[in-house]
Amino acid sequence: MMRVAPGLWRRWAVVAIAVVSSTMLADARSAQTIQPAGVTLAFAQTMSWLDKSHFAVGRWDGVISIFRIPHADESGPVVTEAMALPSGRGVEMVAAVDDSTIASSDTADSIVIWHRKTDPASNRGRSFEISERLSYDAKYGTANSGLAATVSGRDYLVTGHENGFVLYWSKMPDGAFKLAKVIDDKSPAAPANPWGLRNVRGLAFWRNLILTGSEDGDIAALSVPDGGEVFRVRYNDKAQRGINNISVLGDLLLVANCAVGLTDKNVWLFDLSSGKPVLSDAENLAVDLTKSQVFDFDAVLAEGESGPIFFSSTEEGLLWEGDVSRGRLIVTGVTKSSPEGGSVIAVGPDDDLIAVATYAIRLFKTK
Repeated sequence: MMRVAPGLWRRWAVVAIAVVSSTMLADARSAQTIQPAGVTLAFAQTMSWLDKSHFAVGRWDGVISIFRIPHADESGPVVTEAMALPSGRGVEMVAAVDDSTIASSDTADSIVIWHRKTDPASNRGRSFEISERLSYDAKYGTANSGLAATVSGRDYLVTGHENGFVLYWSKMPDGAFKLAKVIDDKSPAAPANPWGLRNVRGLAFWRNLILTGSEDGDIAALSVPDGGEVFRVRYNDKAQRGINNISVLGDLLLVANCAVGLTDKNVWLFDLSSGKPVLSDAENLAVDLTKSQVFDFDAVLAEGESGPIFFSSTEEGLLWEGDVSRGRLIVTGVTKSSPEGGSVIAVGPDDDLIAVATYAIRLFKTK
C-alpha cells in the first residue's frame, strides 16, 4: 500500500479543501456580479455617404458620427466628428442632402437639418451645426427614412415616417426647406405583420418617382411633386413581416424583410422594366435553417466590375454578397460582419466601396 508522508498529506488536504471551497463559492455566485454601467458604442441604425470619402452613421444612443475612409497608413474608418440629437433620442434616420448638409430624425414631430460652412482660408469644412428644425404634425411620427431627390430642376428632401406617411420638403432658394406635400402611404390592406406596424423604412428614387417600402408590406411608387400613387403591390402575398429596406439600381429593385418559417424568403428581387415590380427571384439568406425566423436587416444593390451585385446583412451577424445575373440572385460570398445582429449598409458614390455598421464600422471593396 502506498503511504503518504504526513506533511505532504496535510498540504494535499489544504489544497483539496481550497478547491472544494472555491467551487462551492463559485456555484453560489451569479454569473456576473460586476454590473456594467454602459457600453462604448450603441447599435448603428442608419447611414449615408456625404461624398466619396465621408459618411455619417446614426446610432441608438442619439449620436451621429462622421467617418472618413482610411489613408494608406490607417487600418480602418476614422471618426472626424460627432453630434448629438437635441432630443437625446436614438437616431432613426440620417440622410445626406449634399456634402455639407445632413437631415436627421429627432422627435416625433421634427427633423433636424445639420449644416457645415466652408472655411475660405483653408477650403475645409467646419463642424456640423444645426441650421434648421423642420416641424410637422406629430401624427406622422418619427422619420424612419430619408433621401434627397431632384425632379424637373427642383431639389427635394423626402422622408418616410413611422405612422405610414411620406413627406416632401422643397428646398428654397435660400437653402431652407418647406413642407410641400404630405402623402398617406398606408396600405389599404391589413399590415403584413401581427403588430400593425406602418413604418416607411425604405425609400428609393426611380425614373423621377419615389419608391417606398413599408412595414405594412407594400411597395409603392409616388409621383413628384403631387404625390400621386403610380402603383402599389404587396411584395409577397403570404408575407408575415413587413419591409425593412429597399434598394434600386437601374430597373432592379431589391427588398429586405424577415423570413418566417422554412419556406419563406428574406431578400426579394423585382424587375421594374415594365413600369411596375415583377418578381424575378427570392432567397433565404441563413446559415441556421432551424430558426423560426431570420431577419434581413438591410440589402443593397451596387454596380460591380461585370454587372449588378448585391449585399445583404442578416441577424446572424453575417454579410452576404452575390451577383445579379439573368434575373437571379447568386450568392458568391459570406463573411462575419458583427458578433451579433444585422448591420446597416450604404454604397459609396462610385459603387466601389460599401460601408457596413453594427457596433464597429467596416469597409468592403466592391471592385
